[in-house]
Amino acid sequence: MTNFKSIPNLTNFKYYKLFPHLRFAYLKICLLICLFAYLFICLLPKSVSAQTSRSFTISPPSVKFKLNPGEKAEKIFKITNNTNEPLAFFANVQDFIVTDNIGTPELLPADLVIDNKFAASHWATVITDTLTVHPGKSNTAVLYLQVPGNARPGGRYISVAFKPTAEDLPEGTGASVNTVAGSIVYLTVNGETTENGRVTAFGAPLFSEFGPITLSTKIENSGDNHINPKGQIVIKNIFGQKIYTTALDSRVNIFPGVERVYQNVFAKKWLFGPYKAVLAGYFGQNDSLPLSAVASFWVIPYKIILIIIALIVIGIILYKKSQKKEEVNPPQTS
Repeated sequence: MTNFKSIPNLTNFKYYKLFPHLRFAYLKICLLICLFAYLFICLLPKSVSAQTSRSFTISPPSVKFKLNPGEKAEKIFKITNNTNEPLAFFANVQDFIVTDNIGTPELLPADLVIDNKFAASHWATVITDTLTVHPGKSNTAVLYLQVPGNARPGGRYISVAFKPTAEDLPEGTGASVNTVAGSIVYLTVNGETTENGRVTAFGAPLFSEFGPITLSTKIENSGDNHINPKGQIVIKNIFGQKIYTTALDSRVNIFPGVERVYQNVFAKKWLFGPYKAVLAGYFGQNDSLPLSAVASFWVIPYKIILIIIALIVIGIILYKKSQKKEEVNPPQTS
């Protein structure tokens, strides 16, 4: 056991006996530290509260149109101020592109002229283009859409974007200057189009020790319009029995010329042996175009198996040693 030396009481400490004024200096320093700490705590909330949290909601988040060449349409969008301060916005129509495999839209500058067969910002306008929303209230903007008479059939994609005005942004928050929120507009121009999609990758890690197992599905849309694939993944064991079923996210749209990755989970931990995953799905305006793929994978808890084998081997060795001892030293009979 360790013995700790105790510290003597400061009132009996020899330096305080020799220099009593040190005690008062020590108390002054403690009081000053407490005073500064109190002022810091009292002033800190004021500086933090100056950066007001800003929140607003736009509805609907997305809208779909199916129009003939030369046809018109309009839609009302509502923006709600969820804060305690008035908010002002610029509203406009912007084209966007999707370049990743998770469907993230990237807004293009409003004044950018692009050669993109899926753009449609020059077919639309928003009125009014500036609006103020009072605390807890809503305001509206109207999208007016005019499809040219010679428009190519297929998909067109724009966003009704709302950007807080510069003077409405919190001070000292430079990142907020680029804050833009909006609703996605899916426009289909009726007519003869090409629908083309395929599964470009499907599978799971070839070898795993335990579950759950993540199944990855990559689907490419090379047609003229966005697609909304639906489907199921069935997991079968070594005997061909169905042991698990999961579905693709049916809310996902894949834009033309883009791949999209789906992640599904085979949510079981204790697995053993080979397994087969079978994807059966469909897409298209009439849900009549097939999607299919098959993948195999193994799950073997090899560490547990090695431990069991080692214990069996050790047991056999110990048993043989005990048998040899009995042969060398047979039990004596009286």
